[in-house]
Amino acid sequence: MPINRYNATIRNLEYRLRAFRDSLPNLLEDAVRSQEAVIVSAIANDQLYRRGINGRGKKIMDYAPYRPRTIQAKKRKGQPTTRVTLRDTGEFHKSMFLVFDEEGFYVTSDNRKTSFLIKKYGDSIFRLTDKNFTRIVRVHIRREIERKLRQTIRK
Repeated sequence: MPINRYNATIRNLEYRLRAFRDSLPNLLEDAVRSQEAVIVSAIANDQLYRRGINGRGKKIMDYAPYRPRTIQAKKRKGQPTTRVTLRDTGEFHKSMFLVFDEEGFYVTSDNRKTSFLIKKYGDSIFRLTDKNFTRIVRVHIRREIERKLRQTIRK
């Protein structure tokens, strides 16, 4: 009799794990959605404002530097001039958000300056660097998925 009991338990666990696997795309989307603020902040604050880099790790100042007039305006406002931050009033950074499609997710903005900024600086201004992507996956998203997996196994 014990063999049947263990066999049934293993089948039950196998069923729960298959159900977990089938729900994984939705779980991943939920986990990413729950970290929208972290993802947007990594791009807006860390990459653009603090470091002045795009999602490929390239300094924006290297391929599209500020014009002298912009540098003067930034100095008057007390803003950094040694790197391109794409933060004048802060509205562009505040307007960033996640969008999901069949391939995954991406960050964009509904700010009126978005198309101009993409044309001038490229769409990689909305991309996470590999380092930030890895950090967010390891620190935030993986923990969420692991927690859900533990819940599934313990049922």
